[in-house]
Amino acid sequence: MAASIMQDAFPVGPGRNVGTAIYEIFEALKAHERSLPREVLRERNRQWTERRVRALWKKEARRVDHYEIQDLTAIAVEEARRERQHLKARQERLDAIIASAAASELGEVDFEEVQRFGGLDLPGARFTDADERADQSRGWGR
Repeated sequence: MAASIMQDAFPVGPGRNVGTAIYEIFEALKAHERSLPREVLRERNRQWTERRVRALWKKEARRVDHYEIQDLTAIAVEEARRERQHLKARQERLDAIIASAAASELGEVDFEEVQRFGGLDLPGARFTDADERADQSRGWGR
C-alpha cells in the first residue's frame, strides 16, 4: 500500500526517474515531519530516511507503521493539490491562447502573444529554427 501511494503521487516518467521520485518523496516527508508537534515525533519509532523511502518504494520493508501511511497520504494529498494548481494555471494559459487565436483575423496563433501568456509549458513547445519566424528559404537539405 505504501509503495502504491508513493508511485501514484510521484509517478515515474519523462523528467522523473526512480531516484528523483524517491528524493522528492523524502524531501516532502522531511518537510511534513518538521511541521509535526514534538509530542507526535516522540511517539514514533524512527524518523524518515532516504533509505526507508527506498525500501518502501521497492516493497522491501518488512513492516509499515500506521504513522508512515498517514505521512505518505498527507504528502500525496499535498502533491495532488500542487499538481491541480499547475494544471489549472496551464489550462488558463491555453484558454487565453485559444481566445487570442479566435480573435485574430486568420485564426492563427500570434507567437508573440503566446510568449506573453508564458508559452505552452510543454517540452518542445519553445520555438526552434523551424518555426514560422525563421528564414527557411535556404540551407535546408544541403
